[in-house]
Amino acid sequence: GPYFYLSGSNGAELVSSYCQGRGWQRIYDNRREDYALKWCEIKDPESYQHFKEGKQLLYQIPNNRVLTTKIGLLCCLREQERRMEKSRRSSKFKQDQTKKAISEASPCKDPFCKQLREDCAGTGLAACTPFPHRFLKMEEFFPESFRLDIEEERNSFLKLCRGEEIWICKPSCSNQGKGIFLLKGPAALDSLQAKLHSTEEQPPKKKVLCKAPPARIVQRYIHQPLLLEGKKFDVRAYLLIACTAPFLVLFAQGYARLTCGHYDPASEDLTVHLTNQYMQKKHPLYSQLKEETVWGMEHLNSYLNEKFRGTSGLPADWVFTVLTV
Repeated sequence: GPYFYLSGSNGAELVSSYCQGRGWQRIYDNRREDYALKWCEIKDPESYQHFKEGKQLLYQIPNNRVLTTKIGLLCCLREQERRMEKSRRSSKFKQDQTKKAISEASPCKDPFCKQLREDCAGTGLAACTPFPHRFLKMEEFFPESFRLDIEEERNSFLKLCRGEEIWICKPSCSNQGKGIFLLKGPAALDSLQAKLHSTEEQPPKKKVLCKAPPARIVQRYIHQPLLLEGKKFDVRAYLLIACTAPFLVLFAQGYARLTCGHYDPASEDLTVHLTNQYMQKKHPLYSQLKEETVWGMEHLNSYLNEKFRGTSGLPADWVFTVLTV
């Protein structure tokens, strides 16, 4: 049967047993090019130099770090906003030119346009012109963020940050909440600044011998988040990009993850602030509350119907008609 190669331990045994059960043969030389499936972790990137499209599968997305690291995502969002703003200005210029041409020309005789002009009368909208697009600004959905590995951004943050504010500091390439801490009060800010200064002042030889500290970002903490039964939560959903030409995406609704304890912005306990299960397992009551920390979408939908449909004016079954659509 076909050959498959596995690297690392992330799901490798499950994949191996499945493939071998179908008559596939496992190989252990990562230089071989006759595989049908190559399962490799991110730390072992595949070059795609000899990849045979349509005949081979790779458990890896090329250049995925532009989205899967915190700095990569931040840079991508900034670039997207820059391009969208450029597109908006270009679109506005073309729209102004179109309006000018229409104002200088005789009205369109098409019955549809005539009716549209009557409908638009008094609304401020111009018929026969493109409707303005509203671009979602980054500040509307992403917390104010700074890269601490860039001197200019680091200095901007230190000038902006005040002792009474709360910020959250995250390493760029980590998961499970590892290395995350809150900046609360002048003492925490002074400690961070001292660490950053110490790293900068290391002599060249020491920098070579010592592993460089991980790149980090710092974000303004959302101190009044949406809560479920007084607890912080997030929603984890899944997308499988099955094909890009034509574009085919398979969607799974996922679930909501809640913290064990009730939210308190003044708390120093990270299990109150971070929702991932790795962090929640550190809570002393996790074994008793485990089942309460994961809600299926049906549960979430029923809860919102009962608690918020009437008071907040949400449509019926908002989870399935709006959130997951």
